[in-house]
Amino acid sequence: MDQKNILRFLSAPPPREIGILGDFCVDVYWELAPEKGEKSLETGLKTTPVGTARYGLGGAGNIVANLRALGVLHTPCFGAAGRDPFGLWLRRELMEPDPEPEKTLIDITRPTYHTPTYCKPLLHGIEQSRIDLGNVPLTDPEADWLLNKIDQLAGSVEVLIINQQIFHGIHTPRFRKRFAEYVKKNPKNIRFVYDGRDFLDAYPGVILKINAAAASRLAFGTPEHSPEESGKAILAKNGVPLVITDGAKGAYVFEESETTFIPAIPYEGPIDTVGAGDSFTAGFAFGLALGGTLVEAAELGTCCSAVTIRKLNQTGTPTPREILELF
Repeated sequence: MDQKNILRFLSAPPPREIGILGDFCVDVYWELAPEKGEKSLETGLKTTPVGTARYGLGGAGNIVANLRALGVLHTPCFGAAGRDPFGLWLRRELMEPDPEPEKTLIDITRPTYHTPTYCKPLLHGIEQSRIDLGNVPLTDPEADWLLNKIDQLAGSVEVLIINQQIFHGIHTPRFRKRFAEYVKKNPKNIRFVYDGRDFLDAYPGVILKINAAAASRLAFGTPEHSPEESGKAILAKNGVPLVITDGAKGAYVFEESETTFIPAIPYEGPIDTVGAGDSFTAGFAFGLALGGTLVEAAELGTCCSAVTIRKLNQTGTPTPREILELF
């Protein structure tokens, strides 16, 4: 890893604007206090009190949190939120540091829509079975509304991160068809980075940032092939560079001329991998927006995820100071 490049990125003025399109979610952490439970008069069952509650940006929102931690001031957000309490919280969190309402989420008012929310009960610091809210796809008119907003406002960004967190989220068939056309029309104006779990071949021309298992499924239909095999097959098929992350081993950058392996930064303490992929994506986009090569940007992404995995029971984010402390 070239530490001089990392220092160059972190000492330069941060990118003015990086856009995020995707499934914006809320992460809820409930610290359970069962010893304080009492019998409910209505049901006769013992209650499960929550001692403390924490809320955080999840999904595409966590990428925003990572970019802000790195110093990016303007993060136009293209997604959706409902009128439920979690949606109101999410919209406020996104707007307060960068109050440009026209660049923050379409407002879904129909009562059947709920903002995607992951409620994570913690018992003595250990996460229990999650309670998920949301998983409601956009209607065709809502997808068109979001696409029109992207067409009007996304042209000012140099890098647009495309997040896909939920199968039944914003990436509906209609949205995928029309957004693929948008990507095709803007091959030089914007650098697109796709970080998703599904629909990996929906947007030809984007830079894929995917994990090793997803890459293997995309290339061969099964998850057991090596990143080297998968990356070369995808590159040959798509003709577009891509990045494959492989957990504690590191990451690979596949370009037409060469393949570069970037080893992970070793750490022997306890880790929490939640949010590490988002941190990598944010650092990668940050590096690209500053004019770095794909390899240089991926090295910064590796540093960002190395910081995040050390933050337990939270969806962590890296700061420039924390990254520098790695060295």
